[in-house]
Amino acid sequence: MYKVIFKIDSISQQNSALTLKKAGFIPIYFKKINGKEVYTALYKSNDLNELKEAITDLAFLLVREGKKGGKDFVTIYSVDDKYLGKGVGSILGAGLGLKLGGIPGMLLGFLGGIVLGELADIEMGEKLVGVWEWPTSIAY
Repeated sequence: MYKVIFKIDSISQQNSALTLKKAGFIPIYFKKINGKEVYTALYKSNDLNELKEAITDLAFLLVREGKKGGKDFVTIYSVDDKYLGKGVGSILGAGLGLKLGGIPGMLLGFLGGIVLGELADIEMGEKLVGVWEWPTSIAY
């Protein structure tokens, strides 16, 4: 699995989260800083060539929206699939949910713990793969 951070130059107010989903990414975080959209997304594959194709597809889709990227368009991290965070998060979430909300609270706490544990696993097990620039063959 890969964690990918996109920096997209944008003059429009339109959000590109749906475009990321069309290209096969799972957006998890978005912020806008000085006309740049910064997205953090996941890509559920371990094949780097497949990831490169998805990034090129995303660039084509962004050009249609009138957006582009710069020399730091994509930062890629390789994420190891670990289960420690999901296990600890689900147990703590279920225990706290049971104490505060009974059986329904336990179920919600269990699901919330799995989600937070997954995010913790992603942050703990990432290694930098590289920084890629906007594909030069795609003009705007």
